[in-house]
Amino acid sequence: MRILIVDDDPGILKLLARILRDDAYTVDLAASGEEARMLVFVNQYDGIILDLQLGDRHGFEILQELRSKGQATPVLLYSGRSDAESIVRGLDAGANDYVVKPVTNEELKARVRALVRSGGTGSRIGEQVTVGNLTLNRLSRRIMCASIEISLTSMELRLLEHLMLNAGRTVTRSELHDKVWDMHFDPSSNLIDAHVARLRKKLVQAGASARIATRRGIGFVLTAETLAEKGA
Repeated sequence: MRILIVDDDPGILKLLARILRDDAYTVDLAASGEEARMLVFVNQYDGIILDLQLGDRHGFEILQELRSKGQATPVLLYSGRSDAESIVRGLDAGANDYVVKPVTNEELKARVRALVRSGGTGSRIGEQVTVGNLTLNRLSRRIMCASIEISLTSMELRLLEHLMLNAGRTVTRSELHDKVWDMHFDPSSNLIDAHVARLRKKLVQAGASARIATRRGIGFVLTAETLAEKGA
Protein backbone atom coordinates (compact mmCIF):
# COMPACT_ATOMS: atom_id res chain seq x y z
CA MET A 1 0.00 0.00 0.00
CA ARG A 2 1.22 3.48 -0.88
CA ILE A 3 0.85 6.46 1.48
CA LEU A 4 1.57 10.14 0.81
CA ILE A 5 2.73 12.24 3.78
CA VAL A 6 2.42 16.02 3.46
CA ASP A 7 4.25 18.20 6.00
CA ASP A 8 6.68 21.12 5.72
CA ASP A 9 8.66 19.98 8.78
CA PRO A 10 11.54 17.74 7.58
CA GLY A 11 11.82 16.10 11.00
CA ILE A 12 8.17 15.08 11.06
CA LEU A 13 8.33 13.84 7.46
CA LYS A 14 11.32 11.66 8.32
CA LEU A 15 9.72 10.32 11.50
CA LEU A 16 6.36 9.45 9.95
CA ALA A 17 8.04 7.89 6.92
CA ARG A 18 10.14 5.64 9.16
CA ILE A 19 7.12 4.53 11.20
CA LEU A 20 5.07 3.59 8.13
CA ARG A 21 7.93 2.04 6.18
CA ASP A 22 8.67 -0.15 9.19
CA ASP A 23 5.05 -1.29 8.87
CA ALA A 24 5.66 -2.25 5.20
CA TYR A 25 4.03 0.73 3.50
CA THR A 26 5.45 2.43 0.43
CA VAL A 27 5.78 6.09 1.38
CA ASP A 28 6.08 9.27 -0.71
CA LEU A 29 6.83 12.64 0.88
CA ALA A 30 5.69 16.16 0.01
CA ALA A 31 7.07 19.23 1.80
CA SER A 32 4.52 21.67 0.37
CA GLY A 33 0.92 21.86 -0.71
CA GLU A 34 1.81 22.32 -4.37
CA GLU A 35 4.10 19.29 -4.33
CA ALA A 36 1.33 17.24 -2.72
CA ARG A 37 -1.19 18.41 -5.30
CA MET A 38 1.10 17.34 -8.14
CA LEU A 39 1.80 13.91 -6.65
CA VAL A 40 -1.84 13.12 -5.85
CA PHE A 41 -2.95 13.63 -9.43
CA VAL A 42 -0.01 11.67 -10.86
CA ASN A 43 0.19 8.68 -8.50
CA GLN A 44 -2.37 6.35 -6.98
CA TYR A 45 -2.38 6.38 -3.17
CA ASP A 46 -4.19 4.27 -0.61
CA GLY A 47 -4.11 7.12 1.90
CA ILE A 48 -2.82 10.65 2.53
CA ILE A 49 -1.56 12.09 5.82
CA LEU A 50 -1.98 15.86 5.53
CA ASP A 51 -0.69 18.54 7.90
CA LEU A 52 -2.92 21.59 8.24
CA GLN A 53 -0.24 24.26 8.64
CA LEU A 54 1.87 24.26 5.49
CA GLY A 55 4.12 27.07 4.32
CA ASP A 56 2.44 27.68 0.97
CA ARG A 57 -1.14 26.55 1.42
CA HIS A 58 -3.50 25.60 4.22
CA GLY A 59 -4.36 21.92 4.51
CA PHE A 60 -8.08 22.71 4.38
CA GLU A 61 -7.64 24.32 0.96
CA ILE A 62 -5.77 21.32 -0.40
CA LEU A 63 -8.36 18.90 0.95
CA GLN A 64 -11.27 20.89 -0.47
CA GLU A 65 -9.58 21.07 -3.88
CA LEU A 66 -8.98 17.32 -3.94
CA ARG A 67 -12.60 16.56 -3.10
CA SER A 68 -13.99 19.14 -5.53
CA LYS A 69 -12.05 17.44 -8.34
CA GLY A 70 -13.37 13.99 -7.46
CA GLN A 71 -10.24 12.74 -5.70
CA ALA A 72 -11.57 10.18 -3.21
CA THR A 73 -8.30 8.98 -1.64
CA PRO A 74 -8.77 8.70 2.17
CA VAL A 75 -7.19 11.64 4.04
CA LEU A 76 -5.98 11.77 7.63
CA LEU A 77 -5.52 15.33 8.87
CA TYR A 78 -2.50 15.55 11.19
CA SER A 79 -2.40 18.74 13.19
CA GLY A 80 -1.30 20.40 16.41
CA ARG A 81 -4.69 22.13 16.63
CA SER A 82 -7.02 20.30 18.99
CA ASP A 83 -9.94 22.75 19.11
CA ALA A 84 -13.34 21.37 18.17
CA GLU A 85 -13.83 23.97 15.43
CA SER A 86 -10.75 22.78 13.49
CA ILE A 87 -11.71 19.12 13.86
CA VAL A 88 -15.29 19.72 12.69
CA ARG A 89 -14.10 21.89 9.80
CA GLY A 90 -11.63 19.25 8.68
CA LEU A 91 -14.16 16.42 8.75
CA ASP A 92 -16.75 18.56 6.98
CA ALA A 93 -14.18 19.41 4.29
CA GLY A 94 -13.88 15.72 3.45
CA ALA A 95 -11.26 14.28 5.78
CA ASN A 96 -11.73 10.67 6.84
CA ASP A 97 -10.00 11.18 10.19
CA TYR A 98 -8.30 13.84 12.30
CA VAL A 99 -5.46 13.20 14.72
CA VAL A 100 -3.83 15.71 17.06
CA LYS A 101 -0.04 15.84 17.43
CA PRO A 102 1.78 14.29 19.15
CA VAL A 103 0.57 10.73 18.64
CA THR A 104 2.17 7.42 19.57
CA ASN A 105 3.59 5.20 16.86
CA GLU A 106 1.05 2.46 17.52
CA GLU A 107 -1.91 4.84 17.39
CA LEU A 108 -0.64 6.32 14.12
CA LYS A 109 -0.33 2.84 12.60
CA ALA A 110 -3.86 1.99 13.75
CA ARG A 111 -5.21 5.24 12.34
CA VAL A 112 -3.57 4.52 8.98
CA ARG A 113 -5.00 0.99 8.93
CA ALA A 114 -8.44 2.43 9.57
CA LEU A 115 -7.81 5.10 6.94
CA VAL A 116 -7.06 2.67 4.11
CA ARG A 117 -9.95 0.47 5.24
CA SER A 118 -12.35 3.41 4.92
CA GLY A 119 -12.14 3.69 1.15
CA GLY A 120 -10.01 4.58 -1.84
CA THR A 121 -8.02 2.45 -4.24
CA GLY A 122 -6.78 -0.16 -1.80
CA SER A 123 -10.12 -1.09 -0.29
CA ARG A 124 -11.63 -1.84 -3.69
CA ILE A 125 -9.13 -4.65 -4.11
CA GLY A 126 -9.89 -6.20 -0.75
CA GLU A 127 -8.26 -6.56 2.63
CA GLN A 128 -7.14 -10.14 2.03
CA VAL A 129 -5.37 -11.57 -1.02
CA THR A 130 -4.71 -15.28 -1.59
CA VAL A 131 -2.43 -16.97 -4.12
CA GLY A 132 -2.01 -20.73 -3.70
CA ASN A 133 -1.45 -21.36 0.01
CA LEU A 134 -0.25 -17.78 0.58
CA THR A 135 -2.63 -15.34 2.24
CA LEU A 136 -1.82 -11.67 2.78
CA ASN A 137 -3.85 -9.45 5.09
CA ARG A 138 -3.21 -6.01 3.64
CA LEU A 139 -4.30 -4.21 6.79
CA SER A 140 -2.51 -6.20 9.49
CA ARG A 141 0.47 -6.57 7.09
CA ARG A 142 0.79 -10.29 7.85
CA ILE A 143 1.60 -12.98 5.31
CA MET A 144 0.62 -16.58 6.06
CA CYS A 145 1.69 -19.77 4.31
CA ALA A 146 -1.10 -22.21 5.19
CA SER A 147 -1.28 -21.55 8.97
CA ILE A 148 2.32 -20.41 9.44
CA GLU A 149 3.31 -16.74 9.37
CA ILE A 150 6.29 -15.88 7.15
CA SER A 151 8.77 -13.33 8.47
CA LEU A 152 9.55 -10.78 5.76
CA THR A 153 11.25 -7.41 5.75
CA SER A 154 9.03 -4.42 5.05
CA MET A 155 10.40 -4.16 1.51
CA GLU A 156 9.92 -7.88 0.84
CA LEU A 157 6.34 -7.60 2.05
CA ARG A 158 5.60 -4.62 -0.22
CA LEU A 159 7.14 -6.48 -3.13
CA LEU A 160 5.16 -9.66 -2.46
CA GLU A 161 1.95 -7.66 -2.00
CA HIS A 162 2.25 -6.16 -5.46
CA LEU A 163 3.09 -9.50 -7.05
CA MET A 164 0.11 -11.15 -5.32
CA LEU A 165 -2.25 -8.39 -6.43
CA ASN A 166 -1.07 -9.06 -9.98
CA ALA A 167 -0.72 -12.85 -9.78
CA GLY A 168 -0.48 -14.51 -13.17
CA ARG A 169 0.55 -11.29 -14.91
CA THR A 170 4.13 -10.30 -15.70
CA VAL A 171 5.08 -7.27 -13.63
CA THR A 172 7.82 -5.18 -15.23
CA ARG A 173 10.77 -3.73 -13.34
CA SER A 174 9.58 -0.21 -14.16
CA GLU A 175 6.19 -1.00 -12.61
CA LEU A 176 7.85 -2.27 -9.44
CA HIS A 177 9.89 0.91 -9.36
CA ASP A 178 6.72 3.00 -9.59
CA LYS A 179 4.48 0.99 -7.27
CA VAL A 180 6.75 -0.57 -4.64
CA TRP A 181 9.79 1.67 -4.24
CA ASP A 182 9.58 5.34 -3.37
CA MET A 183 10.44 8.24 -5.66
CA HIS A 184 14.12 8.29 -4.67
CA PHE A 185 14.85 4.74 -5.82
CA ASP A 186 17.56 4.39 -8.47
CA PRO A 187 16.08 2.20 -11.24
CA SER A 188 19.57 1.43 -12.59
CA SER A 189 20.54 -0.48 -9.43
CA ASN A 190 20.15 -4.25 -8.98
CA LEU A 191 18.14 -3.91 -5.76
CA ILE A 192 14.94 -5.23 -7.32
CA ASP A 193 16.65 -8.44 -8.43
CA ALA A 194 18.32 -8.84 -5.03
CA HIS A 195 15.02 -8.45 -3.15
CA VAL A 196 13.23 -10.83 -5.51
CA ALA A 197 15.96 -13.45 -4.99
CA ARG A 198 15.69 -13.21 -1.18
CA LEU A 199 11.89 -13.28 -1.30
CA ARG A 200 11.90 -16.27 -3.63
CA LYS A 201 14.18 -18.17 -1.24
CA LYS A 202 11.95 -17.42 1.76
CA LEU A 203 8.84 -18.62 -0.07
CA VAL A 204 10.53 -21.89 -0.99
CA GLN A 205 11.74 -22.40 2.59
CA ALA A 206 8.23 -21.78 3.92
CA GLY A 207 6.74 -24.37 1.55
CA ALA A 208 4.69 -21.85 -0.40
CA SER A 209 2.90 -23.16 -3.48
CA ALA A 210 3.35 -19.75 -5.12
CA ARG A 211 6.50 -19.23 -7.17
CA ILE A 212 8.16 -16.12 -8.57
CA ALA A 213 9.35 -16.69 -12.13
CA THR A 214 11.67 -14.33 -13.99
CA ARG A 215 10.65 -13.14 -17.43
CA ARG A 216 14.09 -12.33 -18.79
CA GLY A 217 14.42 -8.76 -19.93
CA ILE A 218 10.87 -7.91 -18.80
CA GLY A 219 10.14 -8.58 -15.14
CA PHE A 220 8.58 -11.16 -12.83
CA VAL A 221 5.37 -13.17 -12.47
CA LEU A 222 3.89 -14.86 -9.40
CA THR A 223 1.86 -18.01 -10.00
CA ALA A 224 0.52 -20.82 -7.84
CA GLU A 225 2.26 -24.14 -8.42
CA THR A 226 -0.91 -25.74 -9.76
CA LEU A 227 -1.19 -23.01 -12.38
CA ALA A 228 2.47 -23.31 -13.29
CA GLU A 229 2.05 -27.04 -13.87
CA LYS A 230 -0.59 -26.22 -16.47
CA GLY A 231 1.82 -23.90 -18.24
CA ALA A 232 0.31 -20.63 -17.00
